[in-house]
Amino acid sequence: MSPHVRVDTEPPRNSTARAAHGKDTDRALAPTVQPGHTVQSALSSLPPHPSVSTDSPSHRCAPIPLKFPVTAPLLPCAWLSSVPPRCSQRLRARLVCEPTSVRMEYEWVSVATPPAAYGFEDPCLARAVRALCFQDGQDLIPNLSHHVIFGGHEISNYTFLAILSSVRFLQPCMVMIHADVLPVGSFWDTLVRLIPHLIHVQRSAPSVIFGHPVKVIQHSSDIARIEAVKKFGGVYQDTDYILLNPVEDLRNYSVVMGKTIPNVNYCNCIFMGKPAAEFLNVWYDSYRTFNDSVWAFHSTKMPYQIHQQRPDLGFHEVNTFVTPYFADIGRLFYHKFLNWKRLHGLHLYHRQSEHHFKGRFYEKNSSLGQVSRHILFGDSQACFGNKPLRQDIVRMTSTYEMA
Repeated sequence: MSPHVRVDTEPPRNSTARAAHGKDTDRALAPTVQPGHTVQSALSSLPPHPSVSTDSPSHRCAPIPLKFPVTAPLLPCAWLSSVPPRCSQRLRARLVCEPTSVRMEYEWVSVATPPAAYGFEDPCLARAVRALCFQDGQDLIPNLSHHVIFGGHEISNYTFLAILSSVRFLQPCMVMIHADVLPVGSFWDTLVRLIPHLIHVQRSAPSVIFGHPVKVIQHSSDIARIEAVKKFGGVYQDTDYILLNPVEDLRNYSVVMGKTIPNVNYCNCIFMGKPAAEFLNVWYDSYRTFNDSVWAFHSTKMPYQIHQQRPDLGFHEVNTFVTPYFADIGRLFYHKFLNWKRLHGLHLYHRQSEHHFKGRFYEKNSSLGQVSRHILFGDSQACFGNKPLRQDIVRMTSTYEMA
C-alpha cells in the first residue's frame, strides 16, 4: 500500500504569481488535503519552480514539487538575483511514525528552521524509507538520494548543482543529507528553501571500523556512504558528482558502479544499490583489513577485486558514470565541448577544477555551462540568450572512451 501524506495547510493557489509579488500572508489556510492523498497529489498545486522576488520577503517560498516533467525548469533564469530566494516561510517535511502507520507531513515553517533531523539508527527513519521509497510489488533500487557532508562547512556552487541534479533526475522520495553538523552558506540556504523533503540524517563521521582507527575524513565519508546505501538502499552521490540523465534503466540491478581506470578500480563517487545487497555486505566486510594510511584502496580498488572474484553477487558495471576520469576532465570537459548527453552523470573532480566554478558558471560557453543549464533550467541552451555555441565537440567511441 502506498504511504499516505497529510498537508496541514494548503499551499496558496497560483502561488507562483503571488509569491513573485510578495502577496502571501503568514496565516494558516484551511486544510483541504485530507489523509489518503499521496505526496504527489498533496503537492500537485505547487508551481513548477520557485519564483525569485525582489519585493518584500514576507511571503512563502515556492518549493520544487516532488514530481515534475524532467525538462521543466527548476529555477527561473534570474535565480542568481536572489540567493537564497527572498521569502519568510518554507515548506518542510517531517516523518510521523505511529504504531500501525507511517506518513510524511508538510508544514510551513520559518526559513530559519532547519530540516527535520533523525538519527541514523532511528527506527522511524527506517520505517519511513520502507513505506515511502519502495514501489508496491517491485524489487527495485529505491529513488532515495544520499549525500555525505561532514564538518558543517559552507557548500560551493558545484555541490548546489550536484544536489539539484539528484532532485531533477531521481525525483527522490527523500533527499538525505548524512551529516554531523549541517552545512551553511547561501547555496545551502537556497537548497533548504527549494527542497521540502530534504532530511538531515544525524550521525558522526566514523572514527573506527572493525577496530581500525579512521582519521582521514575522506575515508570516514567512504565508510558512511556504504553504510547509508547498505542500510536504506538508493543512490549515493559525491558533492561534486552531477547526474545528467535519469537512472531508471539501472534500478533492476542489485548494485551499480562505474569504472574509473579499466581493470583497476571503480569510482565510489556514485553508486546505487538495494538495501542489504550482498555485494555491499561483502564490500563493507572487507574493511576488516582497512589501513587508514593507504589512500582509496578499500573504496575503489576493493569493489573491483570483489566483482572479479565474486561475479555472482548481482553487481553491474557501467561506462556511463565516470567518463572522462580525472586525468582527462580538464582537457576534455572544462576546455572543450564533451558529448555528454548519453552519460548518466559526470564526476567534476573539483579539487583539480575548482577555478572553473568562479563567477556565473551557468553562463559559460563550455560543457560546464551546458550541463549547468541542463540541470538548473531543463535545457542546455536555456537562459543563454542568442550566443553561438562553440563547435569543438569531443565525441566518444562506443566504449565511452575519448575519441
